[in-house]
Amino acid sequence: MWILVGFIFLKFLLQYILISPEYDLQRDEYLYLDQAHHLAWGYLSVPPVTSWISSIIYLLGNSVFWVKFFPSLFGALTILVVWKTIEELKGNLFALILGATCILFSALLRLNTLYQPNSLDVLSWTAFYFVIIKYFNTKKPKWLFVAAMVFALGFLNKYNIIFLLFGLLPAILLTEQRKIFILKEFYIALFLGLLFISPNLLWQFNNNFPVVHHLNELADTQLVNVDRIGFLKSQLLFFLGSLFVIAFALYALLFYKPFRKYMPLFWTFFFTLILFLYFKAK
Repeated sequence: MWILVGFIFLKFLLQYILISPEYDLQRDEYLYLDQAHHLAWGYLSVPPVTSWISSIIYLLGNSVFWVKFFPSLFGALTILVVWKTIEELKGNLFALILGATCILFSALLRLNTLYQPNSLDVLSWTAFYFVIIKYFNTKKPKWLFVAAMVFALGFLNKYNIIFLLFGLLPAILLTEQRKIFILKEFYIALFLGLLFISPNLLWQFNNNFPVVHHLNELADTQLVNVDRIGFLKSQLLFFLGSLFVIAFALYALLFYKPFRKYMPLFWTFFFTLILFLYFKAK
């Protein structure tokens, strides 16, 4: 436990040390902070969660410390979720330390310095996979409902998490876990997830789906310049020090018998990357 606390403390320390006092806030951070003055269930480019966090930042005094606190917090919670995931997979202390180190010393150090939806997005993806692993291990329907809530929070933070589902659902169909599709609890969970995100969907409908305009503009001005090979190279660079761990993890999903029930995660990894490549993600 104290080792985990140490990693979390180090995470917070590094995030604040890496911020140079010579620089002002990044321009997007001002945008997200200003949304606190215009609370709504949606905006042109993002769902509402960031505006809620901005409101809390203003209540706490709106200092740079608090602006940078929340992405640091989400980064620390990502380490916590990874730690708990390794424990769920029966990893020993070496595995726990290795996993936490891989997350700590990665591109997340940069990501978690910026007050943007991205830090909570990474945490949401990580937490969702943790919940799915809990369901695979226990087969308790409650984890499907927890997954619905985690997905809804992630969706209300950044629409990007929809690609997680687009990668995971066909991956489940290819494996023995496909039995999930005959469970009524699965469809109840889907309904609950849809219910949780419905205020934002209704806002999008009432405002003629501005997210479509934003995505089209993004595709025309930014994604059109994306090199797919460059995108793949960047994925390697983001976790350069962890590549051997990722490689062994994929190998274990294929050939380590106790991990056979987690096979959907193997296919999800590739299906999601293929989706991002198809849409020329950055």
